[in-house]
Amino acid sequence: MSCATAVKAENVNRVLKDDGPGMQIVPASGPGDFAWQGLYIGASVGGGWGTSTQHYDRAGDHGVADLDLSGGAMTLTGGYNWRMTDHIVGGVEADLGIMNVNKGTTTVFDGHNWSSDVGPLFGTLRARAGYLLNDRLLAYATGGVAFAQIDDTSIGNTAGETAKENGLRAGLALGVGVEYAMSQAWSVKAEFLHLDFAQVDGLSDNNEDYSFDSNVNIFRVGANMQF
Repeated sequence: MSCATAVKAENVNRVLKDDGPGMQIVPASGPGDFAWQGLYIGASVGGGWGTSTQHYDRAGDHGVADLDLSGGAMTLTGGYNWRMTDHIVGGVEADLGIMNVNKGTTTVFDGHNWSSDVGPLFGTLRARAGYLLNDRLLAYATGGVAFAQIDDTSIGNTAGETAKENGLRAGLALGVGVEYAMSQAWSVKAEFLHLDFAQVDGLSDNNEDYSFDSNVNIFRVGANMQF
């Protein structure tokens, strides 16, 4: 084989990337390869579990109570991948979905009836950083911000002992996952996310301090289509 033929064959599998001074050689995607580069959309479904914590201050005879939450979640996803090196993939991802992670009315303290619902609306905006174990399998970590509708209602056993908070709460999202390329356009993933929402404080009708604090874990599976 001539030198020119060898160089031509090698260039079928490599591309040159202009990266300032000098040229960086990175793998080129073949006709059937998943490029791990560009826009994608997807959907996922899974289950959630978590904890809601209530603090209530009433003359020293109340304190802290917890509810264990559980339910389901579905999301639509959009994002962008950057193939940074042979093995490193960065990106950003946003999702918007519905969840029903809750606990029905439960008696806490000395007779407060408390229910807690996370959802139905929630979403995240996150960075992703991953390592390609091979051409098709990506292991990644992800982190960013989250929001959710959260409804905490706790009705006390005497007039004025009412703690209520209902609305959007912001928080943090952290997670890990794996994604596998099934074809040139489609991939499937499994992902764990932890959502930790900011504490919200208030005063009951009779001016007693209370607060609610919620966190949710989600395990989900999904599919993405790359453009």
